[in-house]
Amino acid sequence: MEFRDAIRHRRMVRKFEQRPIRDDVLSRVLEVARHAPSGGFSQGFDFIVLAKPEELEWFYRTTDDPTDPEPFPGREPNFAPACIVLPFANKRLYLDRYAQPDKLQFGMDKEENWPVPFWTVDTSMAIMLILLAAVNEGLGAWYFGITRGEHDVVNELGVPPSCTMLGVIALGYPSSEDKPRGSVFARRRRPFEEMFHLGRW
Repeated sequence: MEFRDAIRHRRMVRKFEQRPIRDDVLSRVLEVARHAPSGGFSQGFDFIVLAKPEELEWFYRTTDDPTDPEPFPGREPNFAPACIVLPFANKRLYLDRYAQPDKLQFGMDKEENWPVPFWTVDTSMAIMLILLAAVNEGLGAWYFGITRGEHDVVNELGVPPSCTMLGVIALGYPSSEDKPRGSVFARRRRPFEEMFHLGRW
């Protein structure tokens, strides 16, 4: 698929077919995250992949917030994704990298000296690469946040304290019943001239 086509077809898919993702397909989708840019080539992003039925059921049970009006993967088993990917920004890898001799002069071995938390920025770019790679492989992807159970998820899965979970990526084959939501039709993208400020705001 052409890069422009992958961008144009990327959208949030909330209903999936009930069939597994082949290992080779999933590996190709996830592999692209390794090529995301990172400050100092720190590569401070990690991912936990949940694909077994018992893993997914546990995740849904732990994180579903019944007060949340948004749809949630575990509420409709017939449309649940085949895989959940949890992305983590690993701050420690950045601080350790900038404590090495070739980077120490920048003073970025201390968190307070970072004007922008690049571990969050870079992990976000890795997430977008996964979303685009999913489209390229004929998969649907849904990036969403959780409002309940994150502490339990982090503890149960043994995530190091230097890591912060940045939402959830659901992956699977799109269901024919998945339709674009109302906002796609009610809102339009801001014009180029309004978004890009040439020379100054």
